[in-house]
Amino acid sequence: MRWHRHAARHPALALALLLAAAAAGAQALIPKEPGAFDARPKTPRLIFEVTVLHASPSPGGIDPGAERFDRLLRDTVRYESLRVVKAKQRKVKLNEIEKIELPTGQNFRFRPIDAGDRGVLVSVDWKKTARGDFRLPRGKPLILGGQPYEDGQLVVILEAE
Repeated sequence: MRWHRHAARHPALALALLLAAAAAGAQALIPKEPGAFDARPKTPRLIFEVTVLHASPSPGGIDPGAERFDRLLRDTVRYESLRVVKAKQRKVKLNEIEKIELPTGQNFRFRPIDAGDRGVLVSVDWKKTARGDFRLPRGKPLILGGQPYEDGQLVVILEAE
């Protein structure tokens, strides 16, 4: 190889090239603060809204916080009252598992797998209710429901911002 012949004749040039390559590769290892090294580029955190609703056949009306979801659910879930049990915003990295504790004591878990122009691909695990990978276009909620709770059922709505 030519480079080896030139390097043998010009050891200073070879050393300069090696130092330049090492400096380029070591940039990611420059400490951000004393004792902290960052070997990988930062992965952005994705923002999710998780809303847990209680849909019940008992009279009670629609909770003001649940009005937006009433329009989404009215044709698919039977209920006379709808209320927000929990609403959380979460910032989650790709492949990071996020858990939301439900009033039943179980956890609703989700993990963003991929994010792109078509939305966020999310793996969901809600024991005995829903498991699978779902694509969430930004601004379009994933609606999961059916787990019995009190006199009705829980509905979990997951949205990616």
